[in-house]
Amino acid sequence: MALAADDPVVLGLADLGLPDLPEPPEGLVALDDVWLVPGANGLYAADGRPIHDTFLRRGFDLAHYPHGVPQDLDAGRLDAEAASEPLDRVVFVRHAGMSHFGHLLTECAASLGPLLEHPQGLEGMAGVGAVLAVPARSSPSCPVVAELLGLPPHRVIGTAGLEGPLRVRHGLVPLPSMMNRHGVARRHFGHVRRLLARLHGIDPGLATPAADRGEKLYLSRARLPPTARRVVDEEALEAELAGRGWRIEHPERLSLARQLECLAAARTIAGPLGSALHLLMAFGEQVGRRRLIGLGQPVEQSNPNVALQAARQGLPFRHVACLVKDAVDGKDLRLLTPPGRLAACLDSLAAASAW
Repeated sequence: MALAADDPVVLGLADLGLPDLPEPPEGLVALDDVWLVPGANGLYAADGRPIHDTFLRRGFDLAHYPHGVPQDLDAGRLDAEAASEPLDRVVFVRHAGMSHFGHLLTECAASLGPLLEHPQGLEGMAGVGAVLAVPARSSPSCPVVAELLGLPPHRVIGTAGLEGPLRVRHGLVPLPSMMNRHGVARRHFGHVRRLLARLHGIDPGLATPAADRGEKLYLSRARLPPTARRVVDEEALEAELAGRGWRIEHPERLSLARQLECLAAARTIAGPLGSALHLLMAFGEQVGRRRLIGLGQPVEQSNPNVALQAARQGLPFRHVACLVKDAVDGKDLRLLTPPGRLAACLDSLAAASAW
């Protein structure tokens, strides 16, 4: 039977065209004689060329530089403007921003995770007196990062605050456990738990109960502040789902511990693609066979991070292509499908005997 024009399109992992990517490797990249440059988001070689693997990158082919494609610099000028004393040992991380919850669980946990899991932290990784350096975009988070890692403030520096180029004799760059829109490693889930434990007191030994309580949980964005991306008329969808026995939660109004309790109790978890679904990474592969439904835009406009996460966690996943950017402001999203029809679709997915 042909679909009606307003029927939502439901896609599985196989339909999303996700590449069969290997698990991101772990370890450290060792570099000698490199530059920390004021305002830069990565490291530069002695000849002024950017070391591309030290910059934050995204995408299936890692061709997207979210903070700008790095350009070659004049090595002579770097040398002329450099501080007189080079740094001996530096650990440089690609991302350490703490202000956005979604990126905290993805790129920040991916970059800082190796330091959190090392028994001796920064000094165990790089030696006594080592300095942690973060990109310009992460520089405002330096005090929080220092407290997180138990370091004195002067041991964490951001390139945004440098007065001139700094030569580094020996640099180490931890390989990230997750690269947005590219891949997620199994070790990333432990990094998420450790970060939440340090920042919010969440039990690092967190594990999902053996059996869920069978609830249908919808995570809404309807009560986010106006500055955040919301779904127009999502309240109408909430009402339709509540009438079908779904539990509606607004994650930003709950503590992290309470959010995790709600996720652990649910058999089916649905919501617009975003940070609330990323919190499932705290459970790692112990999340069981819970079903995850992401509401998003058509595949070509959607971020595949949640799908990649679900694939690595072993979560049955469905992408419901039912959202489009709102023509009024271009920031918010609106439903392509009437709320009642979309609620019926989500309820049917939750009730299906198998996916």
